[in-house]
Amino acid sequence: MLNFLGVYAAVMLLQAWMSRREFRRDPEKAARYEALPLVYKLACRFGVMPLLAAVVFHEAWPVVGLVFFFVLESACLRWYRKAGLY
Repeated sequence: MLNFLGVYAAVMLLQAWMSRREFRRDPEKAARYEALPLVYKLACRFGVMPLLAAVVFHEAWPVVGLVFFFVLESACLRWYRKAGLY
């Protein structure tokens, strides 16, 4: 379990670093993300990221995590379009 928590923390830090870098480079993207409802953000942090970190239990979990990531990404894009932000 400690391995999972370490990998989960590393995944979260990597995602935060990549997002911060991307948002600095593209302020419009940062504004869109800020407008995104909290449920989408939480789904990523507590749904997708743990599945990616579950690689310590079985190597297939990140594949499931990537599938969930793409489903969540398409849901976010759909929301952006409905809100007129994309």
